Amino acid sequence: MTDPFSPEGIRQRLSTEQISRAQADRLAEAITGSLRRTCEEWFPGTDYDNWRQMLPEPLLDVLVQLLAWDENGRIVADYRPTAAASCIFLDLQNHPIPVG
Repeated sequence: MTDPFSPEGIRQRLSTEQISRAQADRLAEAITGSLRRTCEEWFPGTDYDNWRQMLPEPLLDVLVQLLAWDENGRIVADYRPTAAASCIFLDLQNHPIPVG
């Protein structure tokens, strides 16, 4: 089974999208770079491979769904949905939901 957050796993997920293979390759490299930078900047000293393996696979679907084309033909994170998702996750992190 392919690690969903490996470059190959990301390419495999992107193969279901309406983009060319070359675009999928570039996007997989960009997502991989973003994951690596996130690990290095927000979790310094953490082993990247271990960190990446603890990420839930549905997160990759969320990342892909938040992408959009800008007016210059570049793939970017769509601002409003990305900001909304970030705010929702931060809110849930800061306000745990009581059970029971």
